Amino acid sequence: MSRASVGYDGRPILSGLSLRLDMEDRIALLGANGNGKSTLVKLLAGRLEPISGTVERNPRLKVGYFAQHQAEELRLDENAIDHMSRALPKATPPAVRAQLARFGLDVDRAETPVRDLSGGEKARLLLALATRDAPQLLLLDEPTNHLDLDARDALIRHSPPLKARSY
Repeated sequence: MSRASVGYDGRPILSGLSLRLDMEDRIALLGANGNGKSTLVKLLAGRLEPISGTVERNPRLKVGYFAQHQAEELRLDENAIDHMSRALPKATPPAVRAQLARFGLDVDRAETPVRDLSGGEKARLLLALATRDAPQLLLLDEPTNHLDLDARDALIRHSPPLKARSY
């Protein structure tokens, strides 16, 4: 990213962004509400385009994205299997169920309409969807707001280990 500006309706929220992410990087964004953390994450995820400057991504880069308000995008009348099958159209039914099971959505919960899932179960479904392609870059925008203990455990178990690094 070089001298990028990003925002909404042509008005920049963040400007002068220059950074590089490498495979071994593990980064946490900390700051008060309203400082542009979610906007930066949307830029990194490709959900927003820069207003100015450049953002270059390796064309083979797989990005997983979990947003704090993404549950609103789920189809309430469908179940977890429906969502995952649509996200993984070439996957076999056992592979679809296995991805859901990794995040604690067992047979019963995977077949339950989304409207009847708890907030934590919806968050687990979103994490399963975000990680379905084994992304090299996993962006989590305030994930713990709606994660229950099982979802937090699944996130820890299926995340690569952190490596100590000095700067």
